[in-house]
Amino acid sequence: IWLKRSKKASIKLPDSNLNVYDYIYECNKNHLDDVAFDYDPLIDYDSTKITYRKLFKMIDTAAKAYKSIGVKEGDIVTVCLPSFIENIVTFYALNKLGAIPNQIHPLASKDEVKFYLEEAESKIFVSYAGNYDNFKDVVEKLNIEHVIMVGPTDTVSLRIKLAFLYDKYKEELQQSNQSFSIHSIKDYIKKVSKKEEYPNNRYMSFNDFMKLGKKNIYVPKINSHTASLTHTSGTTGKSKGVLSSSFGFNEMVRQIAEETPVLERGDKELLVLPPYPLYVLCNNVHMCLARGINIVVVPKVDYQNIHKYFVKHKITAVQGIPSTVIAMMNDKGFDEENVDLSSIKFIVAGGGALASESLKKANDFLHKHNCKYNITVGYGMSEMGSCAVCTFDENDEIGTVGRPLNDTNVKIVNTETMKEVGYNTPGEIWLSGPCRMIEYYKNKEATDKIFVKEYDDKGNKTIWVRTGDIGMITPTGNLKYIGRDKRITMIVDIKTNTVSKVSNDYVEDILIGKYPSGSIPNCVVVSVPSETTLNALKAYVVVKDSPANYSEIVEEMNKKCEKVLRNNSRPIEYIIVDKIPETKAGKKDFKLVQEFENNTNVTNEKIKVKARVKVKDN
Repeated sequence: IWLKRSKKASIKLPDSNLNVYDYIYECNKNHLDDVAFDYDPLIDYDSTKITYRKLFKMIDTAAKAYKSIGVKEGDIVTVCLPSFIENIVTFYALNKLGAIPNQIHPLASKDEVKFYLEEAESKIFVSYAGNYDNFKDVVEKLNIEHVIMVGPTDTVSLRIKLAFLYDKYKEELQQSNQSFSIHSIKDYIKKVSKKEEYPNNRYMSFNDFMKLGKKNIYVPKINSHTASLTHTSGTTGKSKGVLSSSFGFNEMVRQIAEETPVLERGDKELLVLPPYPLYVLCNNVHMCLARGINIVVVPKVDYQNIHKYFVKHKITAVQGIPSTVIAMMNDKGFDEENVDLSSIKFIVAGGGALASESLKKANDFLHKHNCKYNITVGYGMSEMGSCAVCTFDENDEIGTVGRPLNDTNVKIVNTETMKEVGYNTPGEIWLSGPCRMIEYYKNKEATDKIFVKEYDDKGNKTIWVRTGDIGMITPTGNLKYIGRDKRITMIVDIKTNTVSKVSNDYVEDILIGKYPSGSIPNCVVVSVPSETTLNALKAYVVVKDSPANYSEIVEEMNKKCEKVLRNNSRPIEYIIVDKIPETKAGKKDFKLVQEFENNTNVTNEKIKVKARVKVKDN
């Protein structure tokens, strides 16, 4: 079925063998005055427009600056930033040098920052200035040579920055009942603009860093094979580093372009997620820049008033996650202001499943506001360059995640026989295609485990990626995703505009391993729905001693989790039980505990609850 498809559009794009910097330059060298970014950290003010001409100049300057502080081909620079322009500039500047950006969660915990810096052997750390207190001890302990500090308004134009400061000044005057004066506003601007002081010269602001690139520094042309180091689901030790190639990035652009000819140069995409996951970095940033799509970059989306971005920018495309669509539906401003969404051509809810009924409601919401298109859902993984399968117009079969991209292939395998199965038969999903990762960083064992080499009668080799997920192919050729073989929970923090994929196994290891003398001998962590974070974690815990009040031991458990796990990745409730049920093979029966949590025909006799303690502040 898939092989009979003809490509939907003949898209003229550069050779995919270029590095990602040269690729976007070749795509835009004849359109340098087109707008690449609308940087919009302040929704009630004008955005700052950055053309491709200015973008390439910023990238060139940053590349020289990185070289001036010793970055060379093959080095790994750890980047811990929200959706800042500097994040994207750094990605392409390091690629131009042949170096590798190590993209990590902008709210990474102290332990995570330490782990990622040590794993990548980074000597340079680029971070959000507001996180200083969270990583300062780690930086000193690891003797990081250079720390580049970035603020949310560093790239905002001077006119907008002054307008913002003036309005803040007027607010303070009203609160203190003071009168306006030229001298007082000058003093105010001087006070709030005071340069941050750090303990030593290893720290520098991004603006001071960019001044280093103003010098006459030669940057040789390097065709960098490796584009990025990103990280799979999980936190700290349970996460695996994914090395992705420039070729894979560029091939993803080509495949998506062939499927979405409706998108044109000059369209606008709202960037709703920080570019630390591969999906956002590749599909939301690189694909848009390569096609001349203007990216509206928002460091922290106001989800309570997300309609304002659509009114202000006439958004054409959104590549988000289910919570993005849910936030749109919950924002009353769309109805109150009768927001017209007829400009939308492409809206994606990836990274998690929208139930069929929810998907129908979301499509009805879009159509009500004059959008002609349905939501695109899909399936993929970092190991396959992010997206692998998508629903598009003619294959929009409800309950499925669509068909593979043009040069990507899917098969369903019985893991006992290791043979491919037919239609409507569940099995493990295997993927192959040009966007496959290079390898897991420093983890040959895991790389060999996930890659399967297959040879045909002519000796041609195909490398398949084992997803660990269960699915099946419908008779119409669509992939139906059934569930994860891996125990992963996706948590969406709407307040901070970030997403975390947390390994339930890892949280269990922390709860058991953090306690001496086996006082927590066993536990199971399950996923539960949450109105504020889409999903949350709940821990079923066996406590060795039986105190009269379990609140103190739960408080202690939560405190120890705080040291390792980021906000919202810790259990919101602890269920104290006599024992964890086991399967016939003597293993923890995760499924039974989850069914008990879901109230699915599991009696209290199978799981005897002794106490329930909710965490007050997570």
